[in-house]
Amino acid sequence: MRSIRASDRGAQPRPRVVAVVVTYNRVGLLEKTLSGIAAGASTPDSVVLVDNASTDGTGEFLRGLDYPLPLDVVRLAENLGGAGGFTAGIDRALHVHGADLVWVMDDDTEPLERTLQASLAAWEGYAEDPAERPAFVASRVVWTDGREHPMNSMIERIGAGARRRRMAAAVGARSIRSGSFVSLLMDGAAMRRAGLPLADYFIWNDDFEYSTRLARHRDALAAPESVVAHHTRTFGTTDAAPGPRFYYDVRNKLWVFTRSRSLAPWEKLLYAGATGRLWWRTVRRNGLTPELRGGLSRGLREALRPPRSNEEVLAGSYDLSAHAVPGETGGPDAVPRPERPAFSLLMPVYSRDRPEHLRAAFASSTWEQTLPPTEAVLVLDGPVGPELEEEIAALEREARTRSLELTVLRFPVHRGLPAALNAGLERCTLPVVARADADDVSLPVRFERQVPMVAGGALDVVGSAMYEADEALETVQAVRRVETEPSRIREVALGRNPICHPSVVFRADAVRGVGGYQEIPGAEDYDLWIRMMRAGRRVGNLAEPLVVYRAGGGAWRRRGGLGALRRELSLQRHLRETGYLSRSRWARNVMVRGLYRLVPTAGRVEAYRRFVGSRGAGGPAEVGALHSEERKGDGRA
Repeated sequence: MRSIRASDRGAQPRPRVVAVVVTYNRVGLLEKTLSGIAAGASTPDSVVLVDNASTDGTGEFLRGLDYPLPLDVVRLAENLGGAGGFTAGIDRALHVHGADLVWVMDDDTEPLERTLQASLAAWEGYAEDPAERPAFVASRVVWTDGREHPMNSMIERIGAGARRRRMAAAVGARSIRSGSFVSLLMDGAAMRRAGLPLADYFIWNDDFEYSTRLARHRDALAAPESVVAHHTRTFGTTDAAPGPRFYYDVRNKLWVFTRSRSLAPWEKLLYAGATGRLWWRTVRRNGLTPELRGGLSRGLREALRPPRSNEEVLAGSYDLSAHAVPGETGGPDAVPRPERPAFSLLMPVYSRDRPEHLRAAFASSTWEQTLPPTEAVLVLDGPVGPELEEEIAALEREARTRSLELTVLRFPVHRGLPAALNAGLERCTLPVVARADADDVSLPVRFERQVPMVAGGALDVVGSAMYEADEALETVQAVRRVETEPSRIREVALGRNPICHPSVVFRADAVRGVGGYQEIPGAEDYDLWIRMMRAGRRVGNLAEPLVVYRAGGGAWRRRGGLGALRRELSLQRHLRETGYLSRSRWARNVMVRGLYRLVPTAGRVEAYRRFVGSRGAGGPAEVGALHSEERKGDGRA
């Protein structure tokens, strides 16, 4: 039994930093890059080096390299450009090395002594809550003579606002909107939510698209104290004799403006104007040579098609599903799947929960289960008051007598459900995690039904139907049905949440792999299931009700009114901006779901039970009778 305070040193361990370096035929410069990383006042936990099929002796150099840091060399079968190399390297850092922060750079980047140290200090000092820290911190880039490099200069975020400026200034930084892959320290959770860079960009603007994608709804910083040297051949921007690379600049910028959702529409107009001026300067400076004319026409033509998927671009060189080059051994080991699997229980608690509700919820999800959890993690989201603390102390004592390992994680202030769940998930030590709320009841066979499906690999997330009961949790009033066919779950997800959050069991690495929960008020779980489905994770439901949900009047009132309408509109905007909803589907959702939020409570309950899938249970039933019935015999229906 462990009791932990989130303000304790051990509650937020040093983040795991993984550096990613991409190289191609620049072994002389690569040596400077690796030496700079290793000589820093702060060093990463490991270095992923992606060799883009170099032919200049890089392979021999790396095989003979005596390096002080753990070095993971990924040699690709062909040169996929900086974009392809960073896509593979970032995937490797996130999914094989479990990076909390990823530090990326090209092979012509030379970190200095305090480069990583200063970036880390800015990231950690920006906010106490990791979820509020910047999506990335960009270093100040200088040329070989110490002048600030114009190719990697970053302007302040347009419309940054007083809050962003104040918080950035507090850590000696500036608020920015984009950064370059010349020493960029990126937040792993934000990266898992945003996905990988686009490998089809090959070179140029892949970092612009990806960094603006990360910072679309998150803060980002430029840290002047974090300095790197960029060893380019010339001092200047991309307008200095771009040669055949001009084609990539044209095509990729047009992809950003027409295919990506990393920029808001007004930002696209501003950046498009700046790009037009840059291209005009390029032509004026170099003349409209046949090379530039050909690059312009080819770029315009090929921008008409969308970028290919990362899987298609990397095929034969890097397997994103295995997180390794084809045929590589020693990748992440498969998790053993015992016949009676061990799993963790995750339950958040906050001040409005009632002690008697917490006891019933906790007992029903632990020692009253036919397949009980091996460990349980309670996350106290802020001070909970003496009565709840007394009940938690009683549960800790009872857990000891029942050989249940119980961790209690305490936040000194209320941080919200996403932060509580993410912190609790990090405390769960087992590969399968079951969620439960502190005011609902799990039926005794719940985990016996659900956990084997996840532990055995059939699903990454499985929910169930739920009984809806009154506030006292005495009488079942209805059954909240769920879809069970994968195609129907995906179809339903376009209009509403297809999974009941209090009923889920999931693979911890699958949730962590997409960045965990993020702050989407009232829909943090809905957003998570969507990201998991888009990442190819297997999501399912059991038609059998396995949870009794406390659906009192307060729960229904919270779903209506102007506050609920604002949250609904924010959610629909988020789903549209991330590309999940088409314009027509977004308009339909805004109209239907917005109107639903304004309907009086009685009408809203009736509409929900009529149209969303909750049906009468055939007359009132006693919750206690349901609970007892489930425990009869071997617990099978």
